[in-house]
Amino acid sequence: MPLSRAWAAALDAEGSTERFRLEIGCDLPEKAVPKRALAKVTKLKATFKAVDAAWLDSFFGARDAGQAELLRAKEAWLKTSLDLMRARSLFWPLMLRHKIPAARFHIPSIDEVEAAYAGFRSDPDKAFALPSPLPTVERSRVIEHSWCREYWLRFASPGPDRDTCWAHVVEPLASENVPSLIDGNGLMVEPESYGAMINSQAGLIARGIRVISMEAPWHVRRRPQGWYGGERFIATQPLGALELFSTGAREMGIVAGWCRQQGRGRVAFGGTSMGALTAQLAAARARAWSERHRPDVLFLVTTSDSVSALAVESSISRQVGLPQALHEAGWSEANLNAFAGLTDPGLIAPLPPSNIIMVLGRADTVTPCKRGASLAEHWNLPGRNLFLYNRGHFTVPIGMFRDQEPVERLAERLQLKTTVSLREIQLKLAAAPQQQPKTP
Repeated sequence: MPLSRAWAAALDAEGSTERFRLEIGCDLPEKAVPKRALAKVTKLKATFKAVDAAWLDSFFGARDAGQAELLRAKEAWLKTSLDLMRARSLFWPLMLRHKIPAARFHIPSIDEVEAAYAGFRSDPDKAFALPSPLPTVERSRVIEHSWCREYWLRFASPGPDRDTCWAHVVEPLASENVPSLIDGNGLMVEPESYGAMINSQAGLIARGIRVISMEAPWHVRRRPQGWYGGERFIATQPLGALELFSTGAREMGIVAGWCRQQGRGRVAFGGTSMGALTAQLAAARARAWSERHRPDVLFLVTTSDSVSALAVESSISRQVGLPQALHEAGWSEANLNAFAGLTDPGLIAPLPPSNIIMVLGRADTVTPCKRGASLAEHWNLPGRNLFLYNRGHFTVPIGMFRDQEPVERLAERLQLKTTVSLREIQLKLAAAPQQQPKTP
């Protein structure tokens, strides 16, 4: 993470030595500033910005781009994005000689967070209410691969930043009435920027499932200037958690409504780590949403029952110095727990336990296994829906490339016949010819 902090400072510095020293978050002598690295990052950023604008025009612009152009635009975007992300390595010499912070903390005061969110504590559903009217979900032009379709969705986010929410979609060619997984990424995990999207989804797509990869707030295209992907979540705790989860959960609900418009396939909310925390919270708060925005299935990989506990227990939190930063800003365990109703899913299962699948690692220190296991116990998950591996936080999802049993279980639950709602039954009965009783 110190590499990412230096990289983010360089992106914001635009080649300026003084600005880099100001943004990096530590007292760095002027002679220590890696001027060549700054110049290289500035050049890569300008190249990516131009390619990103061309990508946007090809996929969402007024003119009709053909398949060849779409493929070229996508490949150019991936290459320049990867070049820019890899530029972190330019700051290894700096990190070896100087102590670079892992995050640039801006911990809000208790009064600030109370002013913004205390009013929601007595009625958390208000913080997760879907916008009215709902934003229009716009679909990009489609790349037609030999075995799948690929495109992007975008819409106005309901979050406090009022930015654009993005989602990357890969679906089977036979896409009528297919089930969908709305999948949330982990903290600081930006697979699209590294070109690692479709390969990780191939197993689900081969099983006939549409995969919609959400772009979490403050990641990839939504990364605020001066921050690396996900840094704001860590550096502004607990406000970062309150803002990200309430935003991400509602965005999942909006996309679920879009899925229902595409057909009658079932819909799952899912994710890994931070994505799983978002998905389970969305499912819990979806009880106050209309039926079309609710999930049918939950798929949770490396999750936890308590976000406030992760702020002090998670190995990543300790590594970046978050517990100390919170303490110095006046936050105690009791203060953090006061907002648990706005970040945690609660002890009552949000869906029938047979439709909740959980994958945990016994050696996980980022989202400790005991936390996820406690949630599984309270929700009374059936044994065949709980997968426990002797792996760590990052090797659990990697191991699922080889061990497909959790994915197979997800596919099984998603591909059940869609339940007909009571309202649909009433409409069908009202429209059916009335049979006259037989005369005895």
